[in-house]
Amino acid sequence: MLSVDSLQVVAEEEVVESSSNRLGDIYTFVADGCYPQTMNPIRKKNLKRYAQKFIIDEGRLYYVGPKKEEKREVVIEAERKRQIFLECHFNDIGHHLGQKKTVHRIQSKYYWLGIVKDVVDWIKVCETCQHTERNKNMTRTVRPIKVDAPWEILGIDIFGPFQKTQQGNSSVVIVTDYFSKWVEAFPIQKRDALSVARCISTSIFRFGAAKTVLSTQSVDFCDEVTKHLCNRWNVVQRVSAVELNPLHDHSSGLLKEAITQVVAEKQAEWDDFLDPVLCLFRTTINPTTKFTPYSLMFNRKTILPSETDQETDLYHSKEEASACMTVMQEQQNSVKQLVIANMNAAYKQEKKNAKRRARNMPSITFKVTDPLFGSVSFLVLTFCLP
Repeated sequence: MLSVDSLQVVAEEEVVESSSNRLGDIYTFVADGCYPQTMNPIRKKNLKRYAQKFIIDEGRLYYVGPKKEEKREVVIEAERKRQIFLECHFNDIGHHLGQKKTVHRIQSKYYWLGIVKDVVDWIKVCETCQHTERNKNMTRTVRPIKVDAPWEILGIDIFGPFQKTQQGNSSVVIVTDYFSKWVEAFPIQKRDALSVARCISTSIFRFGAAKTVLSTQSVDFCDEVTKHLCNRWNVVQRVSAVELNPLHDHSSGLLKEAITQVVAEKQAEWDDFLDPVLCLFRTTINPTTKFTPYSLMFNRKTILPSETDQETDLYHSKEEASACMTVMQEQQNSVKQLVIANMNAAYKQEKKNAKRRARNMPSITFKVTDPLFGSVSFLVLTFCLP
């Protein structure tokens, strides 16, 4: 379990005092310009400075930050905080996320003092999270693949088998874009090459062809998938086998955990509830790229089902639309370079972490019986990175 200090999240609190009463004082000051009667001059000065990061809109207090670039609803009531946590951590688009992703999801819309600590405390009492087994000790070789744009390199993984659904599905094919971390998940009835080829063709016809498609399956299996793509759908796309999945991103494991939880909760209907899980991962900030997969794929902000009342931008002339497209293209190029830098930094950090874990990993002793003399010897193995 992560500690509070290890969570690198949005800058959350420059606290006047860690008390809900302070937010109440801020509301009063922003609304009426009044200080509490018992407040001394120093605290008044701090309150005035801190209150500049808040606004009131339709009677509600919002945190906008020092640069007025965000707008998050301020939550004071304890029960409302808990309800927001439940919505972000447990519902159909939040199947038991970890600490970082839950915090990021809450912080995208809400603000209160102590979000990180509250999330850590709540997850500690979540039975499902506490019983989720995670292999944290085995190190992995970090082999990053250079990728420069969305949908350039795709990774294919087959997950399952699970309980068969009413529609006959028992496994899931996961398609992941190495750049944006966009994920697709297709329920399948058979773990054969034709089923995998069908999932790949659907992705290609939906988003376009990729330069490279990688899979952890055998070479023969990948060759068969390639033949099905060409013969059945006229798609010339070679699927290559790799020994280790070089897509070094912890979100892959979290997605599999979320799918496993859906299978456990929905049982014979789990294949009808994959889309909400995918929506969550597509619209949550990825820890490697520091952007949401949705924004990197489509270069626009996500509008969730609960946000359909938001106004859309309208352009009144071709010149205005053209100017906007130019700005969007420049912004997209800047974001692309930033994502590449973030991924390189993440790979380097993970390599350091893997070496550190290897040094701290204890030796493992096996008892080996001599087949000729029946004697017992001891073989000591110490795992380390190559």
